Amino acid sequence: MSRYRSNVDMQQAAELIREAARITVTTHAKPDGDAFGAVVAMATGLRSLGKQVDAWIVPPMPGNLEVLEGAADLLRYEPGVDVPETDLLIILDTGASTQLEPLFPVLASRLDRALIVDHHLSGDVSARWRLIDHEAAACCEQVVQLLGSLGIGLEDEVIRQSLFIGIATDTGWFRFSNTRPFTHEIAAALLHAGVDHADLYGSLYQNDRREKLRLMARALASLKLLAGDTVAVMVLREEDFVASGAGVSDLEQLVDLPQVVGSIRTVVLVSRPPEAGHGPEPVRLSFRSKPGPDALNVADLARRFGGGGHARAAGAKVDGELDDVVSRVISALAG
Repeated sequence: MSRYRSNVDMQQAAELIREAARITVTTHAKPDGDAFGAVVAMATGLRSLGKQVDAWIVPPMPGNLEVLEGAADLLRYEPGVDVPETDLLIILDTGASTQLEPLFPVLASRLDRALIVDHHLSGDVSARWRLIDHEAAACCEQVVQLLGSLGIGLEDEVIRQSLFIGIATDTGWFRFSNTRPFTHEIAAALLHAGVDHADLYGSLYQNDRREKLRLMARALASLKLLAGDTVAVMVLREEDFVASGAGVSDLEQLVDLPQVVGSIRTVVLVSRPPEAGHGPEPVRLSFRSKPGPDALNVADLARRFGGGGHARAAGAKVDGELDDVVSRVISALAG
């Protein structure tokens, strides 16, 4: 899709939802806080309108999200699982087909009744309707507005907690440059409605497994500094996951660690988890960059590997040998 832009506005998207009786809601594989929050809040809100809603995710999901309210109501997709037909398909927080694998082949035949709600810079899913806001700090910002257009407020605890999780996590707890005044306005409204932000922070960031700490140590041990100590590259191999006992969900936030060093402007985490039951795992790439006059747009970098994302945070999945992918990444950074 050459121009990843909206072709409907908020009111038109709300009208599409009003007209549908059965709705499927989903998001990118390995959902993060924003994807989780958007799906849970949307599904909960639409059910309050009497809609029949199927909310699908593709696991794994970080353990700190699994224990939150609304997680138990999510359907877990695995290849071969039946996904019922629907009047409207809502895809949240992504428009990239690769990020929807392995669910995308199922969704592909339903794009004529699909609505994408996303805030990323690029996407290639040819959904009939798109509601895209590149300025939104999180997809949950869009979901707040969309639910409001449907007359759904913040009275439900699950809705307001999920929305706050999405906004807080996608802004690095309001530290990242994507945070805008409107972001704080929504957060303030959620706090006024009863969100306990301190309790949520403890659940999300102070409740990890010890296996993640072991994986973190291995990631930092692999760290190499390039380009005059301005670029950091970390590599996690299959044996690192096996030795630490960690899984894909434990990768969350590891890419952010080297940014504590002042000279480092760009970070790349290259990882290959152990082979799963459905075949070899792709190499995962996570990119981060700090804002500034010479900041690298990592979304452009990720697109070179079939991925996408934001200017300061992006990712991709690549088939191939891990060492070959590492070499390609380093060459791309050098270029």
